[in-house]
Amino acid sequence: METSPYKKVVLKLSGELMMGDLEFGVDLNYMKQFADELIDVSKSGIKLLVEVGGGNIYRWRQAPEGMKRNTADMMGMLGSVMTALNLRDVINDSYQAEALSPLSMPYVIPQYTPKKAAELLDEGKIVVVGGGTGQQFFTTDSGAALHAAQIDADIVLKGTDVDGVYSEDPHVNPSATKYDHVSYSEVLEKNLSVMDMSAFALLRDASIPIMVFDVQNHGNISKAVMGEKIGTIVSDN
Repeated sequence: METSPYKKVVLKLSGELMMGDLEFGVDLNYMKQFADELIDVSKSGIKLLVEVGGGNIYRWRQAPEGMKRNTADMMGMLGSVMTALNLRDVINDSYQAEALSPLSMPYVIPQYTPKKAAELLDEGKIVVVGGGTGQQFFTTDSGAALHAAQIDADIVLKGTDVDGVYSEDPHVNPSATKYDHVSYSEVLEKNLSVMDMSAFALLRDASIPIMVFDVQNHGNISKAVMGEKIGTIVSDN
């Protein structure tokens, strides 16, 4: 692998990406494809923290009528912990990884702290975080942003099913304009969909750039880490 412009990276992966062709849960063969790419990145010497979502297990928006948002959010966080445990095990089949969560479940998963995450990264392990921020009303995007700021990451890579940031939803308007680079202020002015606003504001204030890219194309994680011009970069530089 070539030399990367980054030393420490946070990669955000949605839970839905782990379903493959399934309608629910985890497609382990599909997850292994991600794991192989993550291992290649880590072997190159880059410190890698992966923040996973839980939409493949449960989403608060799918909560039945009458369920409280607090409860639905907690169920979603538990879903992301399940996904993190799955990804850890798949990576550990051939490499070294540890799963952490800000939720306190000592029998299930070690507790996330910035110090613990930094120690594991220094040991050369891939750190997989489930449970978001550990608080309701915040998405796993916010978890990725918070943990990036806490470990002083060089960039947040947001892997999605779209190849960057567009002027409009490209699934709705195929003629939408794709941006190669956009500033934090432009995202706000144009109301562009990058990530939730709490996460975006945190990364803007911490001056941590964001790359939005299509993670479903095999090899794109490595390309993003190497600084290749795929997707969209959000920064003021």
